[in-house]
Amino acid sequence: MKISKDKKYKLRMGGDIKIYEILDGYVFGAYRFKGSKEFNADRWECNGNYLLDSESCLDLIEISPYADFKIDDKVLVWDGEYQRHNKHKRHFAGVSELGDPLTWIDGLTSFTTNEKTAWENCEKYND
Repeated sequence: MKISKDKKYKLRMGGDIKIYEILDGYVFGAYRFKGSKEFNADRWECNGNYLLDSESCLDLIEISPYADFKIDDKVLVWDGEYQRHNKHKRHFAGVSELGDPLTWIDGLTSFTTNEKTAWENCEKYND
């Protein structure tokens, strides 16, 4: 894994992390233990490891962009940037093994089908 400022991360132990800079093979940021209000500044390897060749509770773990989506949430989905103007209303059905968002087919929900479709892009929406 290569750390990117465009993605969200958490500590292996579950705390919050704010990345400020990626420079010269290191990630610089600040972390907060779960339940704490204080941040601690530190650095990580560019692969997210806190300690070289050792698993640490301070390692960075990528958070799925769909982590706060719930099954059957209303979503808009589309494939490719060129189809951004042609979004489809669907209900969220989870994430595939490849990390792609899934919806129930034809706008159905978990109450009416077991069939799912993968998409390239997905965002929540409200009526």
